[in-house]
Amino acid sequence: MKANTHNHGEKQRSDLREIPTWARRYAQNRTLPMLGSLVIVAVGCAAYAALSYLMTWAWLTGQRALAVAVLLVMAGFAAWWMWVTIVGGPRIVRRIIQRLYRSEGAVSPGPFPEENTWWQSPVVASVFGSCVITTVALVMLEVLPIRYMQPISALYIIPLFVYVGISHGGARSRFMGLWPALYGIHAILLVAGAPICFTGPWETLNIFVPVIGYGVIAALAAHIYSRYALRRLRRLARTPETPDQSIEGGG
Repeated sequence: MKANTHNHGEKQRSDLREIPTWARRYAQNRTLPMLGSLVIVAVGCAAYAALSYLMTWAWLTGQRALAVAVLLVMAGFAAWWMWVTIVGGPRIVRRIIQRLYRSEGAVSPGPFPEENTWWQSPVVASVFGSCVITTVALVMLEVLPIRYMQPISALYIIPLFVYVGISHGGARSRFMGLWPALYGIHAILLVAGAPICFTGPWETLNIFVPVIGYGVIAALAAHIYSRYALRRLRRLARTPETPDQSIEGGG
């Protein structure tokens, strides 16, 4: 009888020691806000591309007034998009987190930065922006074939992903490492001649689709793991699932 009681007590203590670990894993892998952000980016880019196409069509068909009007709309959209990206983004993400996870309560992955964005570093933002502008200029000047635009972009996009992962410390899901890994594999396959690139009028999607697509895959993998971690955590804690449940992850 005493042995059974002792074993039960040991199991309870072991479960309690595991709670901080699973709480941290659950917190690190709550990626629904990132999925939402990627969808918003995709919709924004699609809208801008549609406006660009409309402006070009209007200009080529002699409808100059329409072309100018669309250009003004594009300028306003670009200004609004910059505000959303730099200023309004963190607020939107916080609201998304509160809404999507309101039934699961508050959670923290630990003493790590939760809203560290790469564009807050002037050096990183300047280097990345210069690389993008240079790549686009080389393609437009036909110095660089557009087929190799994605592999060239991998030379600076992958280091950016790595920098973001390091700057977030332990607050970032390990599954997000799939993002640069898949992007790099995609670049290698393109250089090797694999038929995985868009052609004709769709060539501009050769960077957009891999960046967004692989980000979605990584975020979905992390989200699925977060569901497992949450079930494991609740089982260890042996607490009922309540809307106001609060979980704090330790180190």
